[in-house]
Amino acid sequence: MMNRYAEWLFWIGRYMERAENHSRLIDANYHMRHELRGNENDRDYTWEKLVSAVGDLARFKENNAIANEWTVLHFLTFERTNNNSIYSIIHQSRNNIRALRQLLPRELWEITNSLYLWLQDQDVNKLMQQSPYMFYQRVREWVSLFYGAADSTMLREQEWNFLQAGKYLERAENTVRILQTIQTNFISDPASSQDKSHYNRMTVLLKSVGGYEAFRKSHADNVTFARVMEFLILNPHFPRSIQFAFASLESYLKAIKQEDFNFMELPNSRLLDSDLLHELLQSCNQLGFSISKAFFQEDIVGA
Repeated sequence: MMNRYAEWLFWIGRYMERAENHSRLIDANYHMRHELRGNENDRDYTWEKLVSAVGDLARFKENNAIANEWTVLHFLTFERTNNNSIYSIIHQSRNNIRALRQLLPRELWEITNSLYLWLQDQDVNKLMQQSPYMFYQRVREWVSLFYGAADSTMLREQEWNFLQAGKYLERAENTVRILQTIQTNFISDPASSQDKSHYNRMTVLLKSVGGYEAFRKSHADNVTFARVMEFLILNPHFPRSIQFAFASLESYLKAIKQEDFNFMELPNSRLLDSDLLHELLQSCNQLGFSISKAFFQEDIVGA
């Protein structure tokens, strides 16, 4: 497989996972914003937290004087100059799939193209009219349809392995970034120590990664910071835990027959270490760099 084809497939996996993650994260935080807000003066700060969880706060502040409902939803969902908005992510994924139509099932192009054309006709005003919940649920359903079509129609060959490797690297990075943001907020926000605020924040965190029901099945109402962190980092059965994502990523990289990665071990004693999440995020970035170096070197013309 040509290097550029492999890279496009890898990024399709990352883009679709990122779109699904952003949609769930925005939806969960949007609908719990009143519970998360300590007082009326926290209004703008609460919206900043949402941008921070996606990793784009500095870029957001470059073009927006204040963080409010309209500016944040537009920036994270529709802003075309923001390469990390949902619109831009789907646009980039669509471009990659169009370039690879001879390698991928037709259904993947049709699903992605339909989502892209629908997003082109949307804006924040229409989003608010139809309710943010319905809008972001529709995005997640489209991405789930994409995953379902890929799962049922793609051959388990190199194309599948690169797509899945991108998906699970992105999943690990998204979960790490959310955990890092939550931990920072707990340290800096005195309200986080209050029982009600503590429970609400942990509930939003779990819903942001689609893990609320799975966590309650294992821990019932014992929603503590330590247990939630342990669940999202080390649980080997929850599909969005960091351990599950790294294990899956490793299996797909091995299937591509490249095994020169040193995957990080997560000792229990460091679960609450403030440096651990930073190291994990660095590990995700390093994995992305290593994968690019191993698989996506520029093709040598005329070789």
